[in-house]
Amino acid sequence: MRKNGFVFIETIVAVIVLTSSLLLLYSSFNKILQLEKTRVYYDDINYIYRTWHIKSRLNELNITSALKEITSNQDNYFVTIGIEYQDLFVGYENKLNFISNLLNAYEVNQMLILKENKIDDLKECSLECSLDQNCAGYDICNSMYTSLSDEMIKFLDTLYIDVSCTYVLVVEYRTCASDGTNCKNYYSWVSV
Repeated sequence: MRKNGFVFIETIVAVIVLTSSLLLLYSSFNKILQLEKTRVYYDDINYIYRTWHIKSRLNELNITSALKEITSNQDNYFVTIGIEYQDLFVGYENKLNFISNLLNAYEVNQMLILKENKIDDLKECSLECSLDQNCAGYDICNSMYTSLSDEMIKFLDTLYIDVSCTYVLVVEYRTCASDGTNCKNYYSWVSV
């Protein structure tokens, strides 16, 4: 009888040790997967080059109107720009088709211009604050969360800009298979 009781206790201890080891292994593996996802989908060199190329084309246009809009409104963290942003093409209507084709070729889903000093404020906007009407920044956070995708918000949360720049161009690319399935979003930024 003593031998059976001792074996039972050994079995329980072995199960506890194995369970805790598997939980530790799972959490480590999950963290590695998240880091790999971040590495693959955020700031890939191919998409950094695409973003730089788009920035170069936008600099040829009236990009100062977008920069003035974000500067004039202190509550504005960012301005969404694209073909529908008409002020960008004032006097440059002939380049509208070129930029439209460029954005379609590069599979641009969304572009933002944001002030570098507003990035920390943007990171403080949490999903909880966008849902809680008693939160101090409810209006700003709520409007931000309605106009940006969850993945874009996650990317903006990872931004750390160590260069001196006033504005940042952030681009979300959406690539899909030829049949429109298996879509993935990639993110990149460059200073403006």
